Amino acid sequence: MPFGLGLGGSLSDPSEWDERVQIVMQGFLTRLSNAQRLMGYGLMLAICGSLLTGCTTNPATGGANFTPFMAPDEEAEIGARAHPKILKAYGGAYEDAALQSYVDRVGGRLRKASDLPDQDLTITILDSPVVNAFALPGGYIYVTRGLMALAQNEAEFAAVVAHEMAHVMARHGAQRHSAAMGTRLVGTLLGSVVGGSAMVNLMGQGGDLVLASYSRDQEFEADAIGMRYLSRAGYEAGASASFLISLGRQSALHARLANQSHDVNRVDWLASHPGTTERIEEAQTLAHKYVEAPHGTRSDPMLYLSAIDGLLYGDAPEAGRVEGKVFSHPVLKFQFEVPNDFHLANTVEAVWSYGPNKSLMRFDHSNRPAAMSLEKYFYDVWGKRLAFRDVVMFNVAGQEAVSGWTRIDGRRSWAVVIAGQGTRTFQFLFGALPQTGTHYDAAFRDTVESFRLLSDAEASAIRARKVKVVAVKAGDSVKSMSARMKLGDALEDRFLVLNGLEQGAALRAGTHVKLVVD
Repeated sequence: MPFGLGLGGSLSDPSEWDERVQIVMQGFLTRLSNAQRLMGYGLMLAICGSLLTGCTTNPATGGANFTPFMAPDEEAEIGARAHPKILKAYGGAYEDAALQSYVDRVGGRLRKASDLPDQDLTITILDSPVVNAFALPGGYIYVTRGLMALAQNEAEFAAVVAHEMAHVMARHGAQRHSAAMGTRLVGTLLGSVVGGSAMVNLMGQGGDLVLASYSRDQEFEADAIGMRYLSRAGYEAGASASFLISLGRQSALHARLANQSHDVNRVDWLASHPGTTERIEEAQTLAHKYVEAPHGTRSDPMLYLSAIDGLLYGDAPEAGRVEGKVFSHPVLKFQFEVPNDFHLANTVEAVWSYGPNKSLMRFDHSNRPAAMSLEKYFYDVWGKRLAFRDVVMFNVAGQEAVSGWTRIDGRRSWAVVIAGQGTRTFQFLFGALPQTGTHYDAAFRDTVESFRLLSDAEASAIRARKVKVVAVKAGDSVKSMSARMKLGDALEDRFLVLNGLEQGAALRAGTHVKLVVD
């Protein structure tokens, strides 16, 4: 889960800012250039030509598998080794036995409709608010509770699972791994991350994972195979396109709320998928192939809405909560606020804020030795590899604090450590490009000065938010229903996106909608 008690301490060496900033800004991605990709596949073809035992016919694609470096049992081993790392990075599995049983039933139905009904599949709901789905070799499929909250019905959710299942059945992960070995470029085999602004996507990953993207052709192939499985299993094939439309709307909303530009054709899935508009058009075209099929019997939205009623929404309270520009933690009992033009992101290891001109903030916490002063901890432990200047002692909301300026990764950086209760310490690390001069100093100071400890009453008032499914009554409107949401700003827009509705939509009595409530 984000930031919570499992954070495991702070960035013990702030000089690692260089590496961490690059991870954040690059989205933990190792991308192959077109030339490298072509060279890798070319090498695979050559090797496969000389090692015929490595070339097999794939029942999902109908083509040959060029995976001489990886047998199916090796795929399973890779997935099994990566599984605990994925759980750690995403805050673990979401603990809801009834919901997991429901997901397993959907997955089992799709597997029976697939080209490899005996393929081992493990579908895990990740306890993360990020809208995300991906697959690992060996049949490991992951969906976040954030994605489940966005889907409108079982068919849309099944469309996501079918797409990821298609990657497994087509052995796309194994092909990527083989191509990477052929060019000596090896990445962790993960799939697609969807939704939100670029910053939300990058920050939402958590952990030091390096993601290698699927190729464009593999993504379109997974769309086509997944839609085939979807239709065979009795779902409306058009659900793939409708879910992509919801993703596009959410991406646009998040970009607007974060004061970032949004391109409807940008690559939403961590640069591994074709643009949203293009994929929607392709999905709508493919869906026409299945219109006449006697399927679509599982379109009742209440099958799905009943399953996700009560689903945890957003950050769990024990992990802290982002509320617009404010971050609060009810367990550690503190709060701070960032300026309007900065965007907050709560991750497993820290809270990050991304501002204009690549200005950055990282916030975390740790414990200093009981007999060590805050100043000595600042110099000798937390900042032991940094050369500080202009170090000052001061107070923040009645708490002792120490700060100093340094340079990390070429950035003009300000480090601040604040004493909490007992040996607890809270750390801010800010960075701005040198060409911006002192322009962001005031924003950094305002953020630090906003830090305060919460009273017991204030901390206890921060409660979990959950999805609540309610029936629309006569006289209800988008305005009246969205006013019941506990999400801060842009309530009507959030309500529309959450429920897959267009601007100007009218609610019909007797139907059901999703709300987010305490």
